[in-house]
Amino acid sequence: MQDNFEERGVETTSVEDLFLELQESYAEAQTRAQEESRSFAKTEFFRFDKLGTYRIRILPIAPDVQEGTVGRRGYEYPVRQLLMELQRPNSGDKPQNTYVTVCRATDAGHTLDLIDTYRLLAVEAAKVSGDEKLAEKIGGGSFGGGLKFNYGHAMYIIDLKERAKGIQLLTLSHSQFKELDERKFKLWEKKIAKNPQHPCPISSVYNAYPVEVEKRKNGGKTEYYISIDNESDPETLTREEMTMLVNAPRIPEVVCRYTRYHFEATLEFLTQCDDRYGLHVMQSPEMAEAVETFRAEIPKEDTSSFSFDKRSKEARENADSNALTIESLCSRFEELKAQGLGDRTEEGQELRAAIRSFIEQEKLPVRVTRSATNDELLDMIEDALGDRAGNEEVPAEEPQTTTEQDEEAPLRRRR
Repeated sequence: MQDNFEERGVETTSVEDLFLELQESYAEAQTRAQEESRSFAKTEFFRFDKLGTYRIRILPIAPDVQEGTVGRRGYEYPVRQLLMELQRPNSGDKPQNTYVTVCRATDAGHTLDLIDTYRLLAVEAAKVSGDEKLAEKIGGGSFGGGLKFNYGHAMYIIDLKERAKGIQLLTLSHSQFKELDERKFKLWEKKIAKNPQHPCPISSVYNAYPVEVEKRKNGGKTEYYISIDNESDPETLTREEMTMLVNAPRIPEVVCRYTRYHFEATLEFLTQCDDRYGLHVMQSPEMAEAVETFRAEIPKEDTSSFSFDKRSKEARENADSNALTIESLCSRFEELKAQGLGDRTEEGQELRAAIRSFIEQEKLPVRVTRSATNDELLDMIEDALGDRAGNEEVPAEEPQTTTEQDEEAPLRRRR
């Protein structure tokens, strides 16, 4: 055996030394186990999908076990996402749509984003053609049919009414987050007046109070009310919950995930947009160069692919994050209403198709008839979701309400 090693040029190294050098340390084994746990962990998404009061515990950003540090302090990560609506080919008289949520690719480490690139080129092309209205639409938010990314904030939470479900990912709109942040700072100021070292009152390990989000109807509108229950005792994290948080995928790994699947879905989405706009931007040299630059940045080992087949592996894996929500439908309805766009407009028909897809997605007993308006259908959906819940929420104390409205504002929908 020794002779064999000498023939290979390892004259002074014994076979024993070779094995000793490759022994895995405890720290290395722990790190590998953490990475494997994250790779197999399935992220659960938390949504305010019915009326009532939600009581949640916001979690701090987990430290890096290997380094013992955090890349970002606090409890949230900003996220820019767009829900792409793609019409399935050969869907007949009743268009069927597939929905894919995509993050801004530059947030995932790429040098450019194809949607941003197309948006700038398309706005300019529309202006050159003299169609200022189309240019404004393309440059605007997604609820108005535009291509501007929605801006939100992602965080891990625990549903205190169903704590056994463990860690879930919640994304708040920017206006909802600002409302929560304002409440947090008001309470924090009171706490540090007594104790200058008091940690964050909504996300710290031992001293965080529950956050209550009430979704209810008010004069025909669906509204969100956010409050911090500092009358209750703080919700201390257990050691088991802290371990779960450390083992969970890091938030950017979930919300800033961009694969070949997303690349191919984006190309299909932009091609369909280009056809509707009639601008032919996808055939321009600038867009072609951007596509090829982006294609070259995708790792060769990434073999995922986009398909309209819901049975495909990638479609199943992306189903949770791509799912339509009642919040997004109601927000889109309010956006169209504010612009004076009724059910018979192109945008209104697109919303109706999304409503139909949501009913199929949730398997709701709601029938879409020609006489039912989009407004009425959304009311029937909310009623059906409430019946499914099978329980009535106990009225909560009157917290302050979010009044500020912007492109990412929470739902404001009239019956």
